[in-house]
Amino acid sequence: MPIHSDPPQRPTDPTDRFDGELSAWTLTSLPGAVSAASYLIGNNAKQYRLLVDILHDQRNVTLTGVGFDTLRQLVADRLPAESADRLLDELSLEARLQQLVDWGTCTSWQDRAETQEDFLRNRRRYQLSDAGYQLNAAVRTLEADEATTSTAVLLAPLTVLNGLTATIEALRTNDTKRAGEEFSQVQTTVHAMSDAATQWQTRLAVALGGSPTEEKTTRVLETILTYTGVWGDEVDAWSQPIAEHLLKLREIDDAHWRTMAGARLGANASEALLDDGVRELKADVEVLADWFAGPEPQSRRLRRQIRNAVAPVLRGHRALLAIGGTVSRKADLLRLADAVESAPDEASAWQIWCAATGLYSARHVCDSAPEITQGARTPIWDADPVPISRRLRSQGVRSLGGRAPGIVDRRAARLRARRAADLARADLDRAARRLAQRSGTALSQWAPLSPAEAELFLDLVSDARGFHTGDQPLEAHSADGRWTLRLYPLEGSAVISVPQGRLVLPDARVEVIS
Repeated sequence: MPIHSDPPQRPTDPTDRFDGELSAWTLTSLPGAVSAASYLIGNNAKQYRLLVDILHDQRNVTLTGVGFDTLRQLVADRLPAESADRLLDELSLEARLQQLVDWGTCTSWQDRAETQEDFLRNRRRYQLSDAGYQLNAAVRTLEADEATTSTAVLLAPLTVLNGLTATIEALRTNDTKRAGEEFSQVQTTVHAMSDAATQWQTRLAVALGGSPTEEKTTRVLETILTYTGVWGDEVDAWSQPIAEHLLKLREIDDAHWRTMAGARLGANASEALLDDGVRELKADVEVLADWFAGPEPQSRRLRRQIRNAVAPVLRGHRALLAIGGTVSRKADLLRLADAVESAPDEASAWQIWCAATGLYSARHVCDSAPEITQGARTPIWDADPVPISRRLRSQGVRSLGGRAPGIVDRRAARLRARRAADLARADLDRAARRLAQRSGTALSQWAPLSPAEAELFLDLVSDARGFHTGDQPLEAHSADGRWTLRLYPLEGSAVISVPQGRLVLPDARVEVIS
């Protein structure tokens, strides 16, 4: 079969050079064209992408490439059955594969001939190159347009904290191999967090630009809900402990970092590779510091960006409602009708209807009522039908037919709630400082506690007792992660006076650390 390559497509930009002439842009040390991505454009992009997708999937099945005959059968299986033969004849499979190899998207090699028939067939094997695999994976991610839901992201802040804690503990015992393994988990989690944050920021930037549409509003709302479901308040709760661990990691000398890098690269690693490994480890520590430490960490910026996107979502909903009710409730009504129709009996159907509409049975008041002598006597099933206007028939399925009503002004209530929250937070801070002043004393020596002190102390003691294991001292952290309570058991018991009465506990020496 003759091999034909696609002719190079001449760009429409007249400033591009094809005759070998040099320009200022040609001489600059900047990245240029990526030939491995050439399969994504052109008239035959569908054919090339089909081959690359098949090789991408086969990478998880075989590590020694795909033979030409096997690849031809895989292509035939992907094509429509009624036109597979005609499309295969038009494909020029060998030419397309050779072009992918020339671009650097694939690699190929000749398989060894073992029988006489092997000399008469195409014995080349094909596999995606590293550049081709990464490019195709990125294209699939862009086209799938799905939110990140990996477990590394779901528990990212807590995973980072646990990994840093294990790394520091391993370094204290000079177990550099285990320290490197624990820190590698931190690196993987941080990269997953960065990918998720980049995806969220990109979606927000695209959805918040231009006039609001139903698709953009839904996109922003999904992004906000995804951020809340994946991280929520965990970043704020664990940022302070992570920042404290980063201070300890920055105090580690280069010898320990070099030993951790050597445990990864092996005993035969060159000095240049060890230097690169040390720089990689230190760079990830700085990335963590940029995320969680400092006066303006990236995690706080991301949370503020997500928070600021809530108002545009509400404005977008109002704008869509105000332009004539383009947000249709027809789909909701059809789902309700399907649920009512699928009910096993009339009682269940009535319960579904009542739960969806709130139209429960009337509750009569047992008061005396005046006698109605001239009431309506015509039953509803005998009454004449009520005419329904054309406007109601055409716009009845919409959530709003005219202008959207104004939103209730709750600024004063929010201000009062914010002030109350500030007062409660200030009381909690004062209570925590007063408890910290009692650090180092026994519970049996404590004076009566104030209401705020008692509430904070009881919460910490409850958490400490719930997570107590072995003979270790009881330890608990406050909800914001700023305060740590440790109880070292002593003989005897202690009676503490609280506003609700007296609290009897086993005596212990208390440490409150900020």
